[in-house]
Amino acid sequence: MPAARQEHLRWSRHWLALLWILMADTAIGAPDSYARATGVVVAERAVDVAAKLVGRIVQIHADRGDRVASGATLIDLEAAELLAERAAAEAELGAARVERDWRTRAANRLERLARAESLSEDRLDEARYGRAAAEQRVKLAEAKLAKIDAALLETRLSAPFAGIVVARSAELGQLTQPGVPLLRLEDHSRLKLHARVKELDLPLIRAGEPVQVEVQALGDDPLQATVERIIPSGDADHTFLVEIALPAAEGLYPGMFGKARFGQ
Repeated sequence: MPAARQEHLRWSRHWLALLWILMADTAIGAPDSYARATGVVVAERAVDVAAKLVGRIVQIHADRGDRVASGATLIDLEAAELLAERAAAEAELGAARVERDWRTRAANRLERLARAESLSEDRLDEARYGRAAAEQRVKLAEAKLAKIDAALLETRLSAPFAGIVVARSAELGQLTQPGVPLLRLEDHSRLKLHARVKELDLPLIRAGEPVQVEVQALGDDPLQATVERIIPSGDADHTFLVEIALPAAEGLYPGMFGKARFGQ
């Protein structure tokens, strides 16, 4: 057999053997695949505390760095004008109730007379109309009072959950505007790592699976975390947001940099 043909057969056998080895490694899952991603630690719950109405700040009960309980009062707004309106509305409601009671008694008395003896139908209708109108005036006054009470509740800004005040723009005497943040509250009891993952690495990641997260500020020991969810929408760089639930750890705070390793 010519030497050139022998050389060709030798190299063919070599490449076939190499291909067989690669296929065998793939079949038994030779080195386990893994993916890496970087991200930032964030609080699972964070909220900007803002007023719903225009009012002047008369007291601030929390500052940056303070821990507050759920329902704790954070800011008080001036309520003198609303309190005066409430007093007037309460008096108006009292007068409406007095009139309703009087007209109710009068209408009831005429209805009893109508059953015992003849009575002008027009007079009876007028009494019934007066009773119904007085009842509606009571309901209107009650609604007005309820509206003022609801506004009074908004003069006290409370914490929707237990957390830490991380930002404050409120100052004493400041006139609030609806929706403009005055304080920022974060719940540091539950932290996450928001990591951006390349689209080619998504098949290696499953919600509910364990993941190791390294936070340089905490030292060399990785945190044993869990993939919480994968947001199924990529950005312009073809990366996807993966939310990782982090365990409680001393010294772990929102804003820290972390590295996640998915898979084995």
